[in-house]
Amino acid sequence: MDHMMERTVYRGMTGVTLGKEMFTDLDFVGGVSLLAEMLEVLVLALTVMQEEASTFGLQINWSKTKILQVPSSTSSSTVQVADGHVEVVDAFVYLGCMIDSSGGSRGEVLRQIGIARSCMNMLERRIWKSSIRLETKLCLYQTYIVLCWF
Repeated sequence: MDHMMERTVYRGMTGVTLGKEMFTDLDFVGGVSLLAEMLEVLVLALTVMQEEASTFGLQINWSKTKILQVPSSTSSSTVQVADGHVEVVDAFVYLGCMIDSSGGSRGEVLRQIGIARSCMNMLERRIWKSSIRLETKLCLYQTYIVLCWF
């Protein structure tokens, strides 16, 4: 993956500058985030990445690939890249966190509150308001409740 991304970044000339630092991509397991300052450069980089991936027998899953523009101002909803269409979105979930075009965390906080509310509602229906009754004997076992964040 590192070799493929090095060649993609080099040939596609991607990257954004923040202060004195240049950021080109973020890699994690099977997912990659490419960063570019112009849509045309991003489309070129995706085309190059597809070519590089094909040498290893890999293919980009175009239905899972999304483009996010910060700040949002794109009028088109899809972009043609090589032999695939890439959806332009206002927000997406990457590594379990919502990233949106505002650059803030409000959307992620509201999403996490919704997940917690959903978990609590399931506990309410399936445990606390169920017809299951415990005997009034002393319970010698510890009970653990885990709230999982996805």
